[in-house]
Amino acid sequence: MMGTHRMVALGMAAMLSVVAARPRTRNDAVPTAGAGTPAPATRCPAGGLVVPAGAALQAVLDGSTPGTVLCLSPGRYDGPVEIHTRLTLIGPADAVLHSNGTGTTLRVLADSAEVRGFTVDGSGRRYDKMDAAVYLRGDGTQALGLTVRNALFGIVAEQSNGVTIADNHIAGLAELPVGIRGDGIRLWEVRRSSVARNRLTDSRDIVVWYSPNNRIVGNTVVGSRYATHFMYSDDCLVEGADYRGNIVGVFVMYSRGITLRADTIANNTFADGLGLGVKESGNLTVEDSHFINDRDCLYLDTSPFREGDTVLVRGNTFAGCNAAVTFHSSEQNNAFRDNTFYGNQTQVAVEGRGTAQDVVWHGNYFDDYTGYDLNGDGTGDVPYELRDFSERLVSNHPQLAFFRGSVVFAVLDATAHVFPLLQPETLLTDPAPRMAPAGTDCIAASDNRCASN
Repeated sequence: MMGTHRMVALGMAAMLSVVAARPRTRNDAVPTAGAGTPAPATRCPAGGLVVPAGAALQAVLDGSTPGTVLCLSPGRYDGPVEIHTRLTLIGPADAVLHSNGTGTTLRVLADSAEVRGFTVDGSGRRYDKMDAAVYLRGDGTQALGLTVRNALFGIVAEQSNGVTIADNHIAGLAELPVGIRGDGIRLWEVRRSSVARNRLTDSRDIVVWYSPNNRIVGNTVVGSRYATHFMYSDDCLVEGADYRGNIVGVFVMYSRGITLRADTIANNTFADGLGLGVKESGNLTVEDSHFINDRDCLYLDTSPFREGDTVLVRGNTFAGCNAAVTFHSSEQNNAFRDNTFYGNQTQVAVEGRGTAQDVVWHGNYFDDYTGYDLNGDGTGDVPYELRDFSERLVSNHPQLAFFRGSVVFAVLDATAHVFPLLQPETLLTDPAPRMAPAGTDCIAASDNRCASN
């Protein structure tokens, strides 16, 4: 049965551009306060001091007074250099600050200093020193519109407040295995800051560790490991993300108050690929997002973790995944409302012989629902119940996962429906399933089951 749905799901990747362009729903969420506006132009402003190519940049920086604007000209500058004064260093993309092959190439160590527009090429290759293209340490520092290439770590910010990292293009070391590339963007003990509209390719992670109250908004990450990785970082937001072809879209560990909103997380198809993984975290909200063609769309491990915490998953699309939602064990204080489940091999899997009966399911659309709607209100007149004999076998014997989507499992599931003695216990019940995806959650415009409710 689910094999047919998997065939439909093969066309999901071609639909991603349509999905990403859908109208936003809840609160029309787009980058607002804290995310900043697009980076200003790199033309030298009136009163700026032009630094000719080839100049001894460190001497110029050391001789500048607070508030100085230094304008790089097209050409080469030799690093490494450090900024210790509140100043602005700007330049076009063809003004290139080159690494000498050791250490971090540009260190910004002054409050409210700004670097903007130019290219930083290279860094050292020492992981223990965290050699980076750009290092920020200072309240209110800004890295805007930079091009970063050939560096171990891209942009690293530490022990600072109110940092802005926006509109940068960071290309990682694609020739290295993904696990030993440096992080494209790394926040360590950084608070009330913004990472906005950056494009990362072939890096390792965007890391947010020990860094609460940050906004990760409007970023694109392609060909990396964890597009965003939270650890011990409460009250953060991931919004408007476009994460594709990574190993994991977002992983949340030991954090509370994380919100994912209006994100597209797709094509994480590696053997250990995940759209969103959550471990021992709580007060998580996931809404109005698309998880498409991921190996597993959403994986919840002992979350929520603290008594009284919750997890709310609302208004999302889970499509074309091996398993749309996987619980590490039976979970409580989770609620799934108004989501769309389409073309998945397995809608919900529960490891450890548990069930998802303690989870609240309400108003979700499941493409394998076979109920009816006699009064035409868009809600099924009988509950959706998931009894998946093959998935129960996989839960008890993980080595059988190889046969997911196979004819053998399809026959087993069909047999279990015909012969009640074979039926396992019910994994989940949605008392008010939708008959069709709601509004803009339609999978394709040609899908005549899409409703306007």
